[in-house]
Amino acid sequence: MRTVWTRSLLAVVVTAVWVAALWGCSSSSGSGAGPTGDSGAGGDARATDGAATDASTHDTGAVEESGHEASAGETGASDGGTGSGEAAAADGAVVLDGGWVLVWSDEFDSGTAPDPSKWIDTSLNTTSSGPGWGVEYDEPAASTVSSGNLVITATQGADGGITSGAIDSKGKFQQTYGRFEARMKAPPGAGVWPAFWLMGDTNGEGWPTCGEIDIVEIVGSAPKNAYGTVHSGNTTDPSQNTSTGGSYTSTGPDLSADFHVYAVEWSASSVAFYVDDNLYETVTPQTMTSGELWAFDHDFYILFDLALGGSWAGPPNAATFPATMLVDYVRVYQKP
Repeated sequence: MRTVWTRSLLAVVVTAVWVAALWGCSSSSGSGAGPTGDSGAGGDARATDGAATDASTHDTGAVEESGHEASAGETGASDGGTGSGEAAAADGAVVLDGGWVLVWSDEFDSGTAPDPSKWIDTSLNTTSSGPGWGVEYDEPAASTVSSGNLVITATQGADGGITSGAIDSKGKFQQTYGRFEARMKAPPGAGVWPAFWLMGDTNGEGWPTCGEIDIVEIVGSAPKNAYGTVHSGNTTDPSQNTSTGGSYTSTGPDLSADFHVYAVEWSASSVAFYVDDNLYETVTPQTMTSGELWAFDHDFYILFDLALGGSWAGPPNAATFPATMLVDYVRVYQKP
């Protein structure tokens, strides 16, 4: 995802590029090829025109929230303490219901910037993409740590340009399979596009062949919906973005009204998507879009970013800014 809403919509369309084109799949500043003719929805193939519709095309049934408040389904609080559904094993390891053992986390409870031993500030300033993508101008100052949260803030300058932030764990932490979860509060407003996602690390192989798992994306045009999507190549053309995913719909307030826990449980044969412990989509090789490759059998790393605009999220306006994405914690578990 990427965020730089330039001075005019035309400039955005001309300069917007898919983040993966610059990032590739193997590094924060890699040169992996980006999508050419995206057919997916949501996700890092971040929305071509009509992506909001595509995101639900393969939905096996959007699940509605049943009275969940911010505390429902949480696995911890902002102080980083052990939350509901967790227990401490004899050796001190944190074990989640279902036998998931905590192996890596960031509680964002110290310092004023993301921990450099865990995160890299990602910049996509020179990327461009096809029609529909949001664009972003990322700088380290936009990603801070405050009051127990990762804070990514998008602001608009007097010249109309927008600055935002993005971080990833490439080279710091990668894992194959497990439960990846974050407790997040999305910003409200037109054009917002926060995301928590995973990118495949395949030592130089380009996107989308390396695979991508969008744990959650929320867009200003549909603020009650959380979208979960996987992206990979196609058997006909491995370089063609192909996606499968679903959506979760809140029956209460917009998802920006409070914190929610967004997670995937990923195994060799499935990727299951959750909001506040509500399972709403499970992707398997058998349920994927016809021709989509299963590219989810190697290490993936973690990304957070806040993008603005594009045909899916819609354009921001003056009332959108400043837009602030909060992440209370991110935790990764494995089965012994």
